[in-house]
Amino acid sequence: DHDTVAGVAEAITAAAPAQLVGVPTPEGVGSVRVIPGIEMSVEEHGLHLLGYGIDCADEKLLHNLEESKQGRIAGAQQMVTNLQHSGFTVTWDDVLAQTTGAVVARPHLARAVLAHPENKAKLGGVSTAHDFIETFLADDNPNYVRRTHISAATAIELIRHAGGIAIWSHPAIHFRNDPDGLERMLQQLIGWGIKGIEVFNPSHTEDDIEYLEGLATKYNLLRTAGSDFHEARPSQRDGQGLHAAEYIGDYETYGFSTADIIEKLDGAMEQGRGE
Repeated sequence: DHDTVAGVAEAITAAAPAQLVGVPTPEGVGSVRVIPGIEMSVEEHGLHLLGYGIDCADEKLLHNLEESKQGRIAGAQQMVTNLQHSGFTVTWDDVLAQTTGAVVARPHLARAVLAHPENKAKLGGVSTAHDFIETFLADDNPNYVRRTHISAATAIELIRHAGGIAIWSHPAIHFRNDPDGLERMLQQLIGWGIKGIEVFNPSHTEDDIEYLEGLATKYNLLRTAGSDFHEARPSQRDGQGLHAAEYIGDYETYGFSTADIIEKLDGAMEQGRGE
């Protein structure tokens, strides 16, 4: 989850029956495993950094997340006002009704607007939260309110303080068609303590994955994989090649192996807990 660990306990509880009873898979794995984690938004280039194996009770991390949550709320409230001025019927209470008590994000605003029949005419053909965000709440849209994030160095330090491993999420998204810029950013992140990169992601093309595989080898980094799943919706790509995952685990590997990802991540997390 973005900038919150509020869902981790629920995930562990939900997995418990499977861990006790066992869920057979083609690979013969007998249980569902939950690795406590977080995705943190940072200031540089709007990057997202993952933290795997974190202590979700770490006070320093929780304090920072609470500050981030309050910033999100202020920004979301302003976006509600902006959407009202743009002619949409929506209130702050409508948005809160779409949340689960954690952070407030653009999908909650989108669903709040979509829930009002009065907005149908103004929405035109927009019918999903993803399409609403792309049309009315994209980064360059006047309805959107950009908030200040923590620095990448601070996020990495918080993840490490909580005993976790910092990974750069979906790198190719942030540097589309700029591989040199991506590598320069990676070098900076390595200097701040990043331990790996998310090679496999639904928004990554075969060329992206091949390039990221090369960087992982060159800099001796961990590789991870993620669907970046937000909600059930039809599989689609936008004009920038960004892919909305249709289901959890929805990403291509293009023949590259993922066999050692968990083993190496486990080793790094064990080492991180001992630091």
